[in-house]
Amino acid sequence: MIKISIQAAHEQVNPTELLNDAIDMDANGIKRCWTSDHYMPWWHSAAAGGAAWPWLGAALAKTNNIAIGTGVTAPILRYNPAVVAQVFATLGFMFPRRVFLGIGRGEALNEVTTGNIWPSGSERFLRMKEAISLIKKLWTEKWVNFKGDYYRVKDSNLYTKPTEPIPLYISALGKQSAILAGEESDGLITNELNVESIKNVLIPALKEGARRAGRDYESLERILFIPASFDEDKQKALEAIRFWRGSMIKAFFDVDIHDPRTIEENGQVVGDETLEKMLLVISNAEEGIKKLENYAKLGFTEIVLTNSSPDRSKLVRLIVDKISPTLNHQ
Repeated sequence: MIKISIQAAHEQVNPTELLNDAIDMDANGIKRCWTSDHYMPWWHSAAAGGAAWPWLGAALAKTNNIAIGTGVTAPILRYNPAVVAQVFATLGFMFPRRVFLGIGRGEALNEVTTGNIWPSGSERFLRMKEAISLIKKLWTEKWVNFKGDYYRVKDSNLYTKPTEPIPLYISALGKQSAILAGEESDGLITNELNVESIKNVLIPALKEGARRAGRDYESLERILFIPASFDEDKQKALEAIRFWRGSMIKAFFDVDIHDPRTIEENGQVVGDETLEKMLLVISNAEEGIKKLENYAKLGFTEIVLTNSSPDRSKLVRLIVDKISPTLNHQ
């Protein structure tokens, strides 16, 4: 079984419309909604910039069954990991078994623009690793004393802890983070769409991490993010998904390029042919099924579609009525 989920993208859609989207997903039986956790968007024109945390509480309160969490939160600079632990512990207490947390190393467009110096990739990895340890301790232990290289707490206790374990996922584009996902998390998140990189780097690294930690690889979730746009008119679908061109330039996930205007300017080099080839730009269910089958065969347990469709409710219904049933009966 492969789960097809949807990402509510605060970068592209205002939070009120996204709340209505979450309600629509819940009513149509979508099992999970992931929300981006950004301060700034990947594109300047026609962008939005809602805060994920207040939206999460509203979306969980306005829905009944759907699980909602972040894809992803970076607890490295603008967010202190102790505060991340408290926020998600509270959500987990209020909405047990419906909350999850995705963790990543962050991007300059969120961290630099909130007043921080952009660290090296290795430092961001170490910060993320240390933050995960602290978050886990605060969720499960009392009166935590923690002295790391980057974060310290003294006599710290979350009086309101989650009533059920909160699934924690680690985002990875390379080997180092994928190994950590195998060692320390409930699964790996990636937006790497290169099949060879997935097969030869990410999956082996996840397996290596699981082996090092004495864990069962098959118990770990493997989650792929793909921007998606559906419309019966392919040209309309393409126009709507052009918003994500900047995020397709992988260097922007690592270097200090933090201005969405600059990212948009550079993203103009990504043409419609590349968008249609790399992303899920479809005019019917058959196109979507064919493309998603290739990723399902790589061993992903969940595919998260960042819904960039001209009419987002159309993609929800297509997933529920045609794409998911076909993928899971082959």
